[in-house]
Amino acid sequence: MLFSYFRTALRTFLKHKSYTALNIAGLSLGIVASLFIWQYVKYERSYDTFHSKAENIYRVQYNQYQNGKLRFECAAAVPAVGPALKNNFPEVVQFTRLFPVSGVMSYNSPDYGLVAFLEEKMQITDTSVFDVFDFHLVQGDESRALVGPNKAVISEKAAEKYFGQVNPIGKTLRWGNGEIDFEVTGVFRDVPVNSHIKFDFLFSYETMKAFSRETAHETSWGWYDFNTYVLVQPGTDVAMLQAKWDKWLAETRQEDWKRYNGKQEFILQPLLDIHLGKVLLQESQPDERGNRDSVYALSFVALFILVIAWVNYINLATARSFDRANEVGVRKVMGAVRNQLIYQFMAESFLVNLLAAALSVGMIWLAWPVFADLCGRPIPVSYLAEPEFWTSLLLLFAAGSVLSGFYPAIVLSSFKPVSVLKGKVMRSGHGHVLRQSLVVFQFAASVCLIVGSLVVYEQVSFMRNRDLGVDIVKTLVVKSPGIQDSTYARKMEAFKTEALRIPGVKSMTASTNVPGDEIFWASGIRRLTRGPETNISGYTVGIDQDYVAAFGLKVIAGRGFDREHPDERKNMIINRSMAEALDWKDPHEAIGQKVVQGDTFEIVGVLENYHQMSLKESITPLVYRFTPEFSQFFAFKVQNDNYREILAQLEEPWKNIYPGNPVDYFLLDQFFNRQYEGEQRFGRIFGLFTLLAIFIACMGLFGLASFMTMQRTKEIGIRKVLGSTTSNIVLLLSRGFIQLVLIGNLIAWPLAWYVMNRWLDGFPYHISIPPVLFLVAGTGVVVIAFLSVGFQTLKAALVNPAQTLKYE
Repeated sequence: MLFSYFRTALRTFLKHKSYTALNIAGLSLGIVASLFIWQYVKYERSYDTFHSKAENIYRVQYNQYQNGKLRFECAAAVPAVGPALKNNFPEVVQFTRLFPVSGVMSYNSPDYGLVAFLEEKMQITDTSVFDVFDFHLVQGDESRALVGPNKAVISEKAAEKYFGQVNPIGKTLRWGNGEIDFEVTGVFRDVPVNSHIKFDFLFSYETMKAFSRETAHETSWGWYDFNTYVLVQPGTDVAMLQAKWDKWLAETRQEDWKRYNGKQEFILQPLLDIHLGKVLLQESQPDERGNRDSVYALSFVALFILVIAWVNYINLATARSFDRANEVGVRKVMGAVRNQLIYQFMAESFLVNLLAAALSVGMIWLAWPVFADLCGRPIPVSYLAEPEFWTSLLLLFAAGSVLSGFYPAIVLSSFKPVSVLKGKVMRSGHGHVLRQSLVVFQFAASVCLIVGSLVVYEQVSFMRNRDLGVDIVKTLVVKSPGIQDSTYARKMEAFKTEALRIPGVKSMTASTNVPGDEIFWASGIRRLTRGPETNISGYTVGIDQDYVAAFGLKVIAGRGFDREHPDERKNMIINRSMAEALDWKDPHEAIGQKVVQGDTFEIVGVLENYHQMSLKESITPLVYRFTPEFSQFFAFKVQNDNYREILAQLEEPWKNIYPGNPVDYFLLDQFFNRQYEGEQRFGRIFGLFTLLAIFIACMGLFGLASFMTMQRTKEIGIRKVLGSTTSNIVLLLSRGFIQLVLIGNLIAWPLAWYVMNRWLDGFPYHISIPPVLFLVAGTGVVVIAFLSVGFQTLKAALVNPAQTLKYE
């Protein structure tokens, strides 16, 4: 009997090839889109899951309050937090701290000479890092590798880069210009790409003595540059632990907090929540962070596309139900019972979904590289071989077979044979309303997706094109060699003199940060006339005399640093936001005032606010101090876009002044705009699958219009005989479908407005959704729907009525 069901289904498919192809294509595209999105979601949710103890690892988030107001939320905590948690709470098994550093690493190879690279991914860490995380050594002893000062373990990639095929154990790597020599004591596997923190070098924590006074790297409650992680006992009630920890802090830190009228919070953040969670200050790899809202949104898009594909099948199957009424009547007369007919039509649904699932596998395999490139993520193709992928495919196939096949099977099997064979079968009003409702749903969903795509595009364009208050165009930035010894300032001036002789170089400025680079130099600042309790957190940029002019910053009070004042190190510049934070309503009131930031400084200038970071972040109070000897970047303003030519001319003075230091450079506008890559990636994926959803919906509308037009062929012939024009007939047949699309618009607009406004609320600077976006989306869908329906109706309207009525 089962074989008979499938044989009959195949005959039906061959008899109605176009409808079968339309159903298979729509379902397969729905499965492809859904599986692609779910693989992307799976990858985003996979971050840090490779750690065997991931569910018991927590990062310590540092929140600081001043005068009852939250000043910042930071991913890096103070060094005293880890020991305090372990020593006072038995639930905490272990802790580890990672202190990020960078600089030139070099190895004097006996075979190749000096091998040197500027390294960004380096951390100073505790020996317990291997107890907390699964960063295992392939060479060396994990229990001893980071014991003692000046020890280093390196990644396999770094080992090959510096030592080739030579065993690196026992070799010496030099950091900077002879600053510190490290003994390589181990090699670890390369950190997986789906890790929220990445590094190629781990240095022993005792090396921190070179960066801190006495035991500050162990006991400080104010130096917040340490990414701190704790491992808790399995089954720990973390909420209860957090409550006990907060109480302990309040009891032991209260006196210190009173001195600056503040409060510190150290929140235990689950490791597995970091990648998709809120981006905090001093994040590791902030440019690679995901977004939980985007993942949820794409999951809903996948569901919408699937439902739209299933709706297509239901609509076409029920629309054709009356065409198959005679078949049902004959089968019932021949003895078929209703259950057998349901099985027959479910078999057809099963086969269509099976063919669609098989086709989707091939399409996914072929399109995988394109999809991974679109996502901007190294999503491994090995996902296709994992049981989870095939389980998802099986579930989609099963759900599609049942959900898309059950209702048509019930409708088709319900016809009464006597009525059918007498030609008295009536069209169900209920079925007609259901089909109309499903079409409305399809296009309401499509309009929502179009509006969403347009809003994402407009918001990203707004952020990329808004006036930042700082000039970042035609700016070439070279990272400084990082050798900050007694000769640094003299060498920098010599290099600057040579650089300014190059044709096309307008200016050069040295600074600790450039726009788009997160500032880590933070310390308390207050007015000299006020007590320590008024301290607020200030982020500091070290600059030279040319910084303000080079970046086109506007001085709204006082002056910038210049060469006419030889003792600028005692002076300070602040931005408008900092002036307001220090209670100067008028920026001119701040000029000549003294402030305390470790030492005492006189404010000589106030700058207009500008966006140091992206428009995803609010403008923060900033301090500018004259410290060119600490600069990390050399920024060159150039006349034209001949960056390669200028770089080539910079190489000779660079090699002469900074021998053994590689040139590492970037274009500032590209560097700044990298902060929007996550939103652009989301926009690309969202836009692509929005188009796919519309295409699938229009396929269904095309098929539905084709069948409805075929049913009204004789009506069309009669109307033409009675004098109707082709345009009248096209409008008559299209009107019903276009009305449904318009209703879909009316439902979608308020829903899309609400959802996208919620999304925009996550940005401190954002667009207001213009009404024209809804008109564009609605008009676009109406035009696309009219073209889908109009083709079939025009084709039917052009048929000679003599052909359609010759048998009447």
